[in-house]
Amino acid sequence: MSTSAPSKYSKTLSTLAAALSLVSLSAMAQERESAPLGIYGGGAFGVGAAQWECGTSCNRATFSGKFFGGKRLTPGLAAEVNYMFFGGLDRANDARTSAQTGVSAVRQKMRALSVGINWEVELLNDFTNSLRVGWAFTRKDQNVTTCLNANATTYACGSSTTERRIDYGSAPYFGAGLSYQFARDMRLLSSFDYVIKGHESYYLFGVGGSLEF
Repeated sequence: MSTSAPSKYSKTLSTLAAALSLVSLSAMAQERESAPLGIYGGGAFGVGAAQWECGTSCNRATFSGKFFGGKRLTPGLAAEVNYMFFGGLDRANDARTSAQTGVSAVRQKMRALSVGINWEVELLNDFTNSLRVGWAFTRKDQNVTTCLNANATTYACGSSTTERRIDYGSAPYFGAGLSYQFARDMRLLSSFDYVIKGHESYYLFGVGGSLEF
């Protein structure tokens, strides 16, 4: 009996070691199979807000979104491009302000293309935090209604015209987000994007998803 017990233990340990080896080999094979190329892309949609000067009345929030893509430089660092679009916003002036400034109303849309770095840090299993910094190239489209020949007493506009104005610029860009990996190479995400341009700054709060190859 003294020799059978060690034999049983030896067989048990051998079986356990073999099972662990199979699991290890299976995991390594699966890891090689799912190893990404380091290229990812996705989109997010939500609410965009403008930090612009408001007239007598205006709206600051509108449906907006973004598409993005990147190439990983290291497991936690990637070069990334974001294309953001912000819906139309309206601003109107009262009669006196219209007469003084010559502008009765403005409808504005903006687009931005950012180039920068995405830094990711794993918080918990399947949850990852990301921080993005870069530079954004912007395009602002405006339909401006001007007030002409305003009455000096009543401030009523004698006539008005609407013209389209397009303005190009650039500004620093900052972003942050939280993602959850619900399947292999697929993530759900929430994101915050900020084009920093003083009283012409734009924010984007969105939810979406991404896929990695």
